[in-house]
Amino acid sequence: MPTLASVSLSDTVLKDVTATPNAPVERQPSKSEARLQELIPIAMVIVGGCEPCAEKMVTRALEQGSSWQDIDKTLRIIADMQRRECFAKAVGTDVVARMEKPLAAGWRTLQEAMTSGGG
Repeated sequence: MPTLASVSLSDTVLKDVTATPNAPVERQPSKSEARLQELIPIAMVIVGGCEPCAEKMVTRALEQGSSWQDIDKTLRIIADMQRRECFAKAVGTDVVARMEKPLAAGWRTLQEAMTSGGG
């Protein structure tokens, strides 16, 4: 019997159709996973303070199929968190201030994509 330390991820993966034990099953990410894979980087680069990266990540998310609504919601959540006192205490006022320009760049890029028909 395997111990907890000897159980690997492959031991917990679904079996393939031939019922071969421990055979990894390839699966496509769900829509929500795919969206998160494109939306989380937007938040990360905004918190990191990178204006060009925020523009790139918004463009990339649109190109990868995220809707402008999903990106808009992501930017609104980031803006809301930026205004929260607990967030400022946790990350520092310098980080909160550093987020201003990349957040604006994200909004601007989304707006440009929407008006040009790209979103």
